[in-house]
Amino acid sequence: MASIAGMRAWARTAARMRSGDWVVLALLVCGALAMMYPVLAAPSSRIVGWPGDNIQYVYAAGWIAEALRTGASPFVDPRINAPDGLALTATDVPYAGYIAVAPLTWVFGPVFGYNAQLALAHFLSGLCAHLWIQRLTGSRLGGLVAGLAFMLTPFRLAHSYGHPQMVSTYPLPLFFWALDASLRTQPNRKALAGLVGATFLLGAASQYYLVIGLICGVVYALLTLATRRVRLASQVWLVVPAILIGALLAAAPYLMTARNGIYTPYSIEGTRMWSASPMNFVTPSHLHPLWGSFIEQRRPETLWGEKTLYVGIVPGILALIALRYSDRRLVWTGTALAAAILALGTDLHTGNVPLRPDDPIWLPAYYLHQLPGMNLMRVWARFGVVTILFVALLAGVGAAYLVQRNGVSEHPDNSAVAGSDRSVQPHLIVLSVGIIGLAALDLMPGRIDEYTVLTPRPIDHWLAQQPGDFTVGFVPVIDATTNYYILFGTLTHEKRTIAFMHQAHIPPIFQDFNERSRGFPDSASAQRLRELGIRYLLLEKPIFDGTRAFRWSVVEQRLAETPELRVVQEIGDVVVVEFR
Repeated sequence: MASIAGMRAWARTAARMRSGDWVVLALLVCGALAMMYPVLAAPSSRIVGWPGDNIQYVYAAGWIAEALRTGASPFVDPRINAPDGLALTATDVPYAGYIAVAPLTWVFGPVFGYNAQLALAHFLSGLCAHLWIQRLTGSRLGGLVAGLAFMLTPFRLAHSYGHPQMVSTYPLPLFFWALDASLRTQPNRKALAGLVGATFLLGAASQYYLVIGLICGVVYALLTLATRRVRLASQVWLVVPAILIGALLAAAPYLMTARNGIYTPYSIEGTRMWSASPMNFVTPSHLHPLWGSFIEQRRPETLWGEKTLYVGIVPGILALIALRYSDRRLVWTGTALAAAILALGTDLHTGNVPLRPDDPIWLPAYYLHQLPGMNLMRVWARFGVVTILFVALLAGVGAAYLVQRNGVSEHPDNSAVAGSDRSVQPHLIVLSVGIIGLAALDLMPGRIDEYTVLTPRPIDHWLAQQPGDFTVGFVPVIDATTNYYILFGTLTHEKRTIAFMHQAHIPPIFQDFNERSRGFPDSASAQRLRELGIRYLLLEKPIFDGTRAFRWSVVEQRLAETPELRVVQEIGDVVVVEFR
């Protein structure tokens, strides 16, 4: 009965939606799919980008889905690093998105679940920005421009290469929307519940975004209260607890991990290089299909994965138009500027080089870094997404103004986007299509041809065929990518192993495993590793190259000279060794 009632409610909602709404949704869906086009041909086996962090997050999508199906904790994998387990929250995981797509992961596999979360994050980011602007302006066109400008931002495209938590920007417009609604009137229960929910979603998508949202939210609140001249106490005494409740709920899994002392703070020198340059906000992405190559030749950006912050020429012009008419222009502009300053990091950089390497003029991020917990922030450039958001929102307001000034005031029964009402004049349709087309051209996704085919390795299938529940150890594990392949393999063979989630936050049991592996292969290391209860040692041959580890010829000779070890067989690039 509940499902029937839900279907009826959906049908009533669909009936209320007019043709213009369906056009907007269709365009946003097309935009989201365009951001994913390299993997659309094989979404169950392809992931955007070269092997790296993306494999780690495929594992996270797979484990969270498996945990929900079996009743285990989605935040701790007990098969890894037993008896403590592997805390997935040793890195920033978009767990809300992975929970939402878990049914798809069950049916189509972890790679599909990973890709589904990315596509959903693209779509929802555009939809949430669209809904806010449409609510403010009554304009579908304005909402669509804001949605497309935020969804198609090269920032999200760059992070699609392996940072799904950074792609999950959809809670940002929801958070500021809920905060705005709570500050402009005496908030009721519904408004406060919305603020709690939006804050929770922010942290459940990314702890980076929770911190960024809270800091920029303070700026937003102060500017709102200052420009509206309302009593501070009458608004804040309800808003602050609502935000704190949502933030604590979202951060709870990470706070539990912090109790184990896994997180390692970053030094100032470790964060300075991730300071953005002012040019990053105005330089088009090198991924653009038309002029990206030219941009790459004229101003190459070696750290483009983190410093692609282009706001767009077309959205920028539309935002400037909105500055004359939006009643939120001071709040939105001020928050955008504050976020841009924080994105500049600890001190001014140009071309990834500090302007004053030895005697820097410290920026606000340097002083924030001194606060408790803030030294876990590594990439200050990520604050730039808030600047991108408010430029996109202002661009929507500017587009709505241009259409309304030219002879139509949009409302639910009169859509300049769809042209479904006979009162809409042809020149307004041309203007609307022109604005959308120019914005889409400016931010057109493309040149994301790199993708990885991710399937279980031969060693994973071999382990799955071995009876019993036992522990395996991969030797050596000295780079993150190999470690991520090991994590992914556990989804297939389900054996116990030893691994880490983030190379900067190594769990104690993995550190102990590394110490015991010193000098391997020899009798002393074999005895130390045997004490861990490991059945098989799995040797990754490509890593034994004489640079990262002994040459393989040396390893073969030493294995033959170590009576405690015996080679079982070679599976692909992995040699299986057991204890005698």
